[in-house]
Formats: sequence, structure tokens, C-alpha cells
Amino acid sequence: MHNFKGFDKNTCDFLFGLQFCNTIANQGVNILKYKKYITEPLNLLYCDLFDVVDKFDMSFETKPQRCISTPYTDRRFSPTVPLKEYMYLRFRQAGRKTDRIGLYFDMGCDCYGYGLQIYKPTANGMDILRNKISNNAEEFSELIDKLTNKGFEMKGAKYKKDHYPGLSDYSAKEILNRKSFNICKVKAVDEMVFSDKLFYEVSEAFFDLKFFAELLAK
Repeated sequence: MHNFKGFDKNTCDFLFGLQFCNTIANQGVNILKYKKYITEPLNLLYCDLFDVVDKFDMSFETKPQRCISTPYTDRRFSPTVPLKEYMYLRFRQAGRKTDRIGLYFDMGCDCYGYGLQIYKPTANGMDILRNKISNNAEEFSELIDKLTNKGFEMKGAKYKKDHYPGLSDYSAKEILNRKSFNICKVKAVDEMVFSDKLFYEVSEAFFDLKFFAELLAK
């Protein structure tokens, strides 16, 4: 049984309106709504998705304080804007500080997304990941084709030139020729986010990405 039943119908209206009243003076009133509309359901979604990533054959960092976005912004960079105007969940590869394979869910007032991303990429770390992919180009290409057919997009800044001209027929080049990459779906907010269907959608996507993440982590 899962606990997440969807976000409150007022969540997106609250996030939209927060853009115009997100001040220190209004923080006391806003934080009460924030906890009701965002923090509480987001924690339930985290608990349910925890059970999903726990089935992966790789280790993720799963402590709540490392995975769930807090309401508060970093005041060093946003001194007059106290609350985040978006939310996220992050399940990032454990035991690493850079080049961490991660699964995520993001949501703002008008769109949401989820997928796989490399956190804190470095030039050397990305070279290592690209070597894994190029050395198993056929297997990764099959996985990328399956993900593309299911509606996932390959994103990330591309190199100006083809770095792998010898792999002209492989879908893996969609990732190999990017400085860093993420595999994602981005959707407009609809009725899905206000029901438990959102959990099923995101969990299905995580399972779709399972073999790709595990192969990359080897």
C-alpha cells in the first residue's frame, strides 16, 4: 500500500501566487500553507518512491534530509525571498561526491518532470561514464531506443562536433556527444498530480530507467 494520494488542488495556485507575495513579512502565513500543500504530500511521495529505488541493484542516498527539498531558500543567494517556489525529490548515488547518477522528481506551478540526471558532473567523471557507454554502445542504444519510444527525451549541452564518428548507427550518440546529460519527461500540470496516479507515473518511469542506471553504475 502506498500513502501518497496526490497534491492538494490548491497547490499550484499557491505556488503561482507565492511568486507575488514571497517576502519575509509574509513568511509566517506562507509557511503554514507551504507545509500543507507541499511539504506534507511531498514527504508521502518520497516514502512511496523510497520503496521503488530500494529495488535497484545500486545504492542510493535515501535519508530524507538529502532527498526532499526544504521550504527555505538559501538566503545567501535569495536574501529577500525566503521560500522556494518549486519542490523536488532527489535519489542520488551513494558513496560519491561528484558524477553521481540520480533519479528525480521536480514540480513548479505549471509543470512537473522526472528522470535520470548526473549530479555534480566533472570532465574526468563524464569521460569515465562516456567510456562505459561507448564500450557497450549496442546495449545502451537498445535501452535509449526503448526509453525514447516511451516518451523520454535526452537533454544536455551538445558538443559542436561529433566525438564518436565511428558509432554513426548507434542511438548512444544522443548521450555520448553531450557534455553532460539527463533523460527526462517534462509535462504540464494536470489532474494527474492531484491523485495517486502521479506516484504510479513516476514509479513506472523510475523502473523504466532502472537497467540504464544500473548498467551505468557498474
